Amino acid sequence: MIGFALPALTLPVYPIWSYPQTQTSGIDVAAWTTNHHVQLVVTQLLNTVGVTLWFVFGAALWTHLRDRLPARSTLPACFAASFLGCVILLLSGFTAFNLLLYRQYSAELSTLLYDLTFGLLAMSGLPTVVALGSFAVAVYRYRVLPRYTAHLAIAGAAVHPLLLATFIVEDGPLSLQGLSITTMPAFLFAWILGTALGMPRQH
Repeated sequence: MIGFALPALTLPVYPIWSYPQTQTSGIDVAAWTTNHHVQLVVTQLLNTVGVTLWFVFGAALWTHLRDRLPARSTLPACFAASFLGCVILLLSGFTAFNLLLYRQYSAELSTLLYDLTFGLLAMSGLPTVVALGSFAVAVYRYRVLPRYTAHLAIAGAAVHPLLLATFIVEDGPLSLQGLSITTMPAFLFAWILGTALGMPRQH
């Protein structure tokens, strides 16, 4: 739950849809990081700590799947490896953005770090598809968790491949810093929250 709550707290601090768009010049990106430095540092702290806690969530969910699926099933391993890859790519993107905030850079370097941030976030889309797809199959076939968690996983798996379009589309909602990069993760967050609530509680 904390892994969901901390990134959600970034919205009142500085919502991601207010970030500069794809065609923003490097000079404007550098000026933006200076003008909103404190807010951006706070959002990065919340995001980094929150997503790091996803390791705990992923480990708990992998353990749950491993203990309840047939011994030779590859679904728990597929989920664990893909979810790990997703989180590592997200944290790598945060690292690039943290470096952008660390000091003032030239326009070219500001653009590079800014694009690298969103590029790494977009690359997390495919591991996310594998992780959510593996989870959904496990729930639908073996009923290891409530079915609504699989519905949420399927919704997330269906939209995340669109993140690859950000490397092709140069402007608009599907571009690298367009609307898609801010809305697609909402499906992942919904699945995390729903699955966390659906996990059995130890007494």
